[in-house]
Amino acid sequence: MNVEKKLDSTPWLALRELPGTVSLQILDFNEKVVFSSTGKWLYPLLAVEEFLSGSSLDPGSLVLHDRIAGRAAAALTVRLGFKTVKACMMSRLAEAVYLRHDVAYCADTFVERIACQTEDIIDEDMGLEEVHALIHQRASAAKGK
Repeated sequence: MNVEKKLDSTPWLALRELPGTVSLQILDFNEKVVFSSTGKWLYPLLAVEEFLSGSSLDPGSLVLHDRIAGRAAAALTVRLGFKTVKACMMSRLAEAVYLRHDVAYCADTFVERIACQTEDIIDEDMGLEEVHALIHQRASAAKGK
């Protein structure tokens, strides 16, 4: 298990596992699950965006636990305001996003890249809003197929 950047306030997070078919969960710092998704690709994060827009929860006071975090997922997570993240698998490209935005993170496994077309389309010069717009555009196009 690889544990990275300053998770002193959440030692339980490094050991935590996502249940079965769950792809993403949001938890408070008491380990209570406040949101869960079994979706694929970046759809769980888009659902988180919708969930948070209709709630009074502060993402900065919550923990995001994702099955796979690539650069696009990291950009969406940062844009949403999360400051603490765990991934079962995290790309080094996602790690760079978290480091740039001072997000505490850990992962069970780090890989150089995730085999995802979106990971290749997004580059390090793109801003969070630009990545957000691109993801929404790709999601809309996929729904139209």
